Amino acid sequence: MTYINELCADIGTDNCPCPLAETGDCLVCSRLAGRGECDCRWAGVCVYNEYIQNGGAVLQRREDRPVEILKKTWYDSDLLVLVLKVSKGFALRASRPGSFVFVNPVGRSAVSNVPVSIMRTDAKEGKIFLAIRIISAKTKAVAEAEDMLMLRGVYRNGLLGGGLPGLRDDVRSVRAGGSASGQGKPQERRWLVMTKGAGFAPAVNLLTAADGKVRTDLLIDTEKIGEEMISDNLRTVKGMDDGMVKAGAVSLLEMTEVLKAERAKGRYPSPPGIDKVEAYDRVMILASDYYIKTLAECLEIPSRKLVFCNNFRMCCGEGICGACGHTDRTGHVSKMCKCRNVDVGELLGV
Repeated sequence: MTYINELCADIGTDNCPCPLAETGDCLVCSRLAGRGECDCRWAGVCVYNEYIQNGGAVLQRREDRPVEILKKTWYDSDLLVLVLKVSKGFALRASRPGSFVFVNPVGRSAVSNVPVSIMRTDAKEGKIFLAIRIISAKTKAVAEAEDMLMLRGVYRNGLLGGGLPGLRDDVRSVRAGGSASGQGKPQERRWLVMTKGAGFAPAVNLLTAADGKVRTDLLIDTEKIGEEMISDNLRTVKGMDDGMVKAGAVSLLEMTEVLKAERAKGRYPSPPGIDKVEAYDRVMILASDYYIKTLAECLEIPSRKLVFCNNFRMCCGEGICGACGHTDRTGHVSKMCKCRNVDVGELLGV
C-alpha cells in the first residue's frame, strides 16, 4: 500500500501537477494558487518546480481511452460486474485503496461518464473489476455496451476520513512507538469494516491491499448485493481462509435503529459480533451518508480512526467542474474529488 497524504489525492503522483495548476487553483502549492510566497505544507517533490520544469504544463493528463470488455456478470437484474482489459501499470495503480475510474460507452458525450469504484484488480493479467448498480440513463448505457468502453483514470479520492493516513502503518504492522522501518516484533492491527450496497466494492479493494496482514471484522449488509457476488469477490482476498478476515452478514438498518434507541436511553452498547470501537485501530463505514453519520455518532468513533467512502457527486474528477464542492461554515469551498484536509465532523454534521 502506497503513501496516503492528508492534502490532495494527486500530489506526489504522476498526475501532479494537474490542470488546477494551469488555472492558479492548486490545492497545495501557494505559488500555483496565485500567491507570491511559498508556504505549502507538502514535504515531497516541489509541485512548483515540477510545473516549471515541464514548461508550465500539466505533467500527465488523464485521457479517455478505449478498453475491451472481457466479461460481464449479472448478479441480479440491476447489478453488473464488468471485467475490463487495461495495462498492467494501470491495474497496479488501480489497486490502491479508494481508487475509482470513469466509464462511458464509446461515442457518447462526456456528460455520460459514470464514476465507479475499483473492486478488484489483476496486475499480472492487466484486468480491473467494476461493480455497477444499474439505476438510470448513464448506467443503463454502460450496461448495454457489448465489446468496448471508454475509460478514464485512475482517480484516488474514493475514501475520506481522519483515519485514512494511518492505513499504511496498519498494513505494515509497525509496532506501537516503533520506527517506520518496522524493526522489532510487529503489533497486530485490527480493522472494523462495515459495508452496504456499492460500498462492498471499495471494501474488497481495501482488504486486497491489506494482503491478510490486518485482523479484520467485516460486516456486510447483503440486502442489495447478495451472497453469490460476495463469495465470488471475497474468494481472492487473503486472510479469509486463516481467520484474519472474518466476514458476517448484518442489516445496517436494524443495527442503526437499535443503536439509536439504546443511545436515547443513555446506553452505548457495541453491535452483536464485534468489539468496542476502542479495540480497533481503524473503523471503516462504506455505505450511504446516513449510515456513515449515524454509526459515527452512535459508536462514538474518534476521527483519527474513521474512514468512510466519498459519496460526493463526481463529474470531472479534476477539481474543475464544481459538482463535488463542499462549502464549510466559513464559506470556503473544497473540491472533494481531490481534497482531504476537510474537518470530518463538519463534513458529516456530527
